[in-house]
Amino acid sequence: MSLHELHAQLDAFEKALGEESLDQADSLLDGHDSTLHALLSQPLTAADHAPLIALFERQQNLLGLLRQRRDAVAALMNDGQRSLRAAHAYLQAESLA
Repeated sequence: MSLHELHAQLDAFEKALGEESLDQADSLLDGHDSTLHALLSQPLTAADHAPLIALFERQQNLLGLLRQRRDAVAALMNDGQRSLRAAHAYLQAESLA
């Protein structure tokens, strides 16, 4: 278990997200989590701190990307719901005319 392996897992995760392979991305994230826990259970040296901070910053950036995507999907869903309500109101008004 190494930081290089963790970064490779994040690379694969980003690629899967870009390709909309959400099941694969989920699986990769599970593997990343297991690898990270295994690495953190080992004794770490002072030299490990900076690379770990860089890894954690990368993870935070990915979380930000996931939040943006979630918010964009939520906005699309809300727009769709508004459109459905508008269509329903239009049909109801048309049937009363």
